[in-house]
Amino acid sequence: MRTSRLFAAVATTSATALVLVGCGTTTESDPAAEPVERGTVDKILFDYPFTALPVYGAIAGIVEERAAEQGVEVVFTNDEMDLQKQVSQLNSYLTSDVDAVVSFPVDPASLESIAKQYQDEGKYWVTYGGDMENQDATLQFSFYDSGYQLGQNAAEWALENVGPDAKVIVLNETERQIGIERTQGLMEGLKEAGPDLQIVAEQQAVTPEDGLSVTTSLLAQHPDANVVVSAVGDAAQGAYQALVASGRAEDDPETYVGGLDPNLFGLQKMQEGKFFRAATYFSLSELVMNVIDIPVALGEGETDASVDIPVTVVTKDTPELPDYIAELGG
Repeated sequence: MRTSRLFAAVATTSATALVLVGCGTTTESDPAAEPVERGTVDKILFDYPFTALPVYGAIAGIVEERAAEQGVEVVFTNDEMDLQKQVSQLNSYLTSDVDAVVSFPVDPASLESIAKQYQDEGKYWVTYGGDMENQDATLQFSFYDSGYQLGQNAAEWALENVGPDAKVIVLNETERQIGIERTQGLMEGLKEAGPDLQIVAEQQAVTPEDGLSVTTSLLAQHPDANVVVSAVGDAAQGAYQALVASGRAEDDPETYVGGLDPNLFGLQKMQEGKFFRAATYFSLSELVMNVIDIPVALGEGETDASVDIPVTVVTKDTPELPDYIAELGG
């Protein structure tokens, strides 16, 4: 897998585990049919279903700008975080003039037959945020490693600032490859760096609303929790808000919130010296430009066009923190 280097290494977007409200099927491809020859890419379909996440506006803007730079056209689905709508919209574009699709699957298994049909139609399939059996390339961002780095940072901070009896809440994501690998890394980083820390609760959360609701509920059971770490950065925003709403001072020296993905709210709180202590970050621009660059490379004949963006932990002491905030529109 070709690895893209960061101009300012650090963790992202976005995303994600939302209730699946349906699944769809498509007509199976004819196994005897001759494969359609594929060529250059002039039009790309970007299928990103998690449009309610705060980062989506920035993602869409970068995609449009990069498409213009590369001289290709890009169109978008509007799946509204709904698997059934994702299936329906992908089906509607199957016989259109798009040359490639970059899809972030709500449920990869449910899209395998659709991905195969796109390939049989002579179109390239790029999986965003995971792997599928039927794909030409994948775009990922160091899922396990980003989780591990955050877990390690949180544990080391807790041992130094609270002690081995610190209590930890984990907001996980276990419905997709990206979330499963991140959560695994997060848990292993915590346990290896702080084996005696008390993990008092684990529950899934993805959006800021999820993080707020789940953390509020868990704080009722564990009001003295010191650390909340989240496999999705947007849920970490909600966790921070829940702690403040519970009466926790924003400058409390024994509270830590950390999350994966670029989240403007969290980075701004970090810059202000509040208890949003860490985030894994990568250049959102570099990640999202690959939504255009990978299909173009495939169309030019590249056989190993996949990209896995490296990440690192950002704290208030990271010199590039103002630049990362600016990249997110802050």
